[in-house]
Amino acid sequence: MVYLRTFQCCRVVLALGCILLHAACAARQPTVPKPEDAQVFPEVRQITFKGNAHFSSGTLRKLMATRQRPLFPPWRRSEPYNPPTLDADLLRLKKHYFDHGFLETSVRVDELQEDAEKQTVRIVIAIDEGPRTLVTAVALEGTIPPALPPAATLLETLPLRPKQPLTKEDFDRSRALLLTHLRNASYARAQVIPRTEVDPEQHTAAVTFTLAPGSETAFGRINIRGAQQVEEQAIRRQLTIHEGQRVSDKELNASADAIYSLGMFQAVTPRTVNPEAADEPLDVEFEVLERKPHSLQFGVGYSTTEGFRTQAEWTHRNLFAGAQQLTLLARLASIEQRGEVKLRLPYFLAPRTTFTQTLFVRNEQEVGFRTSGGVFGVSGEAQPAFDLFSVGTESRVEHRFTKTLSGVVGLNFSRNDFSNVDQAALTAADVSEEIAEDNTLLVQFVEVQRNTSDSLLNPTRGTVLRGRIDHSTTALISDVSFVKLVLEARHYLPLSQRLLLATRLKLGGIEPYGASTDVPFNVRFFAGGPGSVRGFELNRLGPVNADGDPIGGLSLIEGSAELRFPLFGDLGAALFVDFGNVFASSFTYRLGDLRYAVGPGLRYNTIVGPIRFDVGFIVDRRPGENFGRIEISIGQAF
Repeated sequence: MVYLRTFQCCRVVLALGCILLHAACAARQPTVPKPEDAQVFPEVRQITFKGNAHFSSGTLRKLMATRQRPLFPPWRRSEPYNPPTLDADLLRLKKHYFDHGFLETSVRVDELQEDAEKQTVRIVIAIDEGPRTLVTAVALEGTIPPALPPAATLLETLPLRPKQPLTKEDFDRSRALLLTHLRNASYARAQVIPRTEVDPEQHTAAVTFTLAPGSETAFGRINIRGAQQVEEQAIRRQLTIHEGQRVSDKELNASADAIYSLGMFQAVTPRTVNPEAADEPLDVEFEVLERKPHSLQFGVGYSTTEGFRTQAEWTHRNLFAGAQQLTLLARLASIEQRGEVKLRLPYFLAPRTTFTQTLFVRNEQEVGFRTSGGVFGVSGEAQPAFDLFSVGTESRVEHRFTKTLSGVVGLNFSRNDFSNVDQAALTAADVSEEIAEDNTLLVQFVEVQRNTSDSLLNPTRGTVLRGRIDHSTTALISDVSFVKLVLEARHYLPLSQRLLLATRLKLGGIEPYGASTDVPFNVRFFAGGPGSVRGFELNRLGPVNADGDPIGGLSLIEGSAELRFPLFGDLGAALFVDFGNVFASSFTYRLGDLRYAVGPGLRYNTIVGPIRFDVGFIVDRRPGENFGRIEISIGQAF
C-alpha cells in the first residue's frame, strides 16, 4: 500500500510538471493533435428476456453480473456494458436451466439496442428452454448395511423421485442423505457413487446410486483446539461422544452443539483429522473460537403489546475459568420494568446438568385492559386491573437426559405487593378479595420437556411436549396453598416444500387446598394477546370484575392452527385460527364458551427470528369489543 501511494504521488507531480512545461513552450511548439478519448462503456439501461416460461425475468436478472438501471433510487446508475461479462452471464443462465432439468436450453443475445447519444444500451436475451428432463427411475446398488433401512424405504426418503424433474438440488440432496445414513451407521469413510443415464430423444434420465460403505469405524482421539481462557475440562464435559464409540455424524454435531450452548464461543467447528486412513479409528477435533469475556448489549424495540421498550444486558463469561456465566439485565417497557442478576453453572454435580440462580425485581403495570383499548398498539385509555411489584429469587437445576428429553426442578421465592386494585369492583362481582392481597410464595416446581423440533426460533418440523407442576403450601413460608398444572403440545408438519401446518394446544388448571379457597392474581391464568389468542387485547379473555377488567381464572384452554408459507426472499405469510378462554373454577373446560379469532399474517425472517405482523379478527364479536387487533412482534406465535 505504501509503494502504491508513492507511485500515485509521483504520477501527480509528473503530471503537474508536464502541464507547466507545456504552458511555457506552447508558443514555440507546433500544435499536436489531441489523443483519442478513452473508451467509454455505455450504461445498461434495460435487460429483457423472451422465451422464458419457467422462470421470471426478475429471477433471471438476479443471476447476472450485468445489471440494468434500478428503479430505486432513481439517481443510481447501473453497471457498464461489458461484452465478456455478458458472455459469462449467458453461461450462468444456461447453467441455471441445466441445474433445474433443462439440459438442452440455449441462451443468446437477440438484440443489442445502443443509443450513442445517451450512451446507453438495451439488451434483449432470447431463451429456448427446450423440454425438461424427467426422472424415470432411481435405484440403489452396492452394499446396503444391515443397520440401514431396506432399499425401498431409503428410496422413499430421497428428494429425487420418478416422474419428477431432474434437478441438481434434488440430486445433491439425495446423495448427501445417503451419505448421512451411512455415516450415522458408523461407516465414516463411506462413498456414494452416482450414475446418470440420459435419453436425449425421450428427455428422460435414470439415476443409480452405488453405496460403498467400507468398514465400520470408531472414534479415535478427540482433541480441543483454540481454547485459551476456558478450561479444556469444562469443554470436554459437554461431549456426547467418547473414544471407542461407533462413529456417527449425528453425535459429532450434537457434541458441537453442546459445546456451543455453553455461550463461551463464537463458533465451534468439528473436523475429522484422518479421513483417508482406512481401517483406523477416526480422530476428530473441535476448533473453538472464544467470545470476549465481557460484553454489553443494548437494544430498543417496539411491539403492539408493550409499546416501545429498551433493554441493556451485561455478561461476564467464564467467571471461574469453567464456563460459568454472570448476567445483569435491565428491561424497561410500558407494562413491565424488570431487573435480573443471573448466575449459570454449566456443570452441576453430574454431566449434562446445569444450575441457574436468579435474583429478580419486577414491576408490572397495565396487566388488564378495558375494551376501550385501541386496535393497534398500547392504548392510552387502557385501565389496569392491578399493578404488581415483585422481588425474589429462583433456583433451578436442569438435566438433559437425551438430546430431546430434559427435566427441571427448582424453587421460586417471591414477595408480591399489589396496588391500584379496585376492591369495590371485586366485591360487586362477588369475587374474593384474597386474590388481590399481598403475598409471599415459596413455589416448588418440576418441568419435563420433549423437543424434537428442528429449530428454536423458527421450527419447520417435529413436536414439543411440555408439562409443568407448581406447588405452594402454607407449611413452607407461603401464604397460599395450591397445585398448578400446565400441559402444552406443539406440532410442526410440512405439507409440502412450501407449506407448513403448525398447531398447538395448551391446558392449565389450579387447585387451592387446605385453608386456601382461592389463589392471588400473580398465580391465576390470563388469556388473550399476541402469544395467546390473537385478535383479543392482552389478558382480555376470561372472568372480569364489575368494571370489566379481567381478573383471571383457575382453568385455561388455548389452541392454534397456522398455515405458513413463503412469498419471496425472506418474506413469508401465514393464515391462522386461534381459540381459547379462561374459566373461574378449577379444572373446568366448557368448549361451548371458547372464543375464536382468525386472520392473516406476514413474517420477515431475520437472524434473531422472524418479525411478525398479524391481523386477528374476532369471530364472535360481542358488544363493546373491537373487530380485532393488529400485532407486531418478533418470533413465531408458537
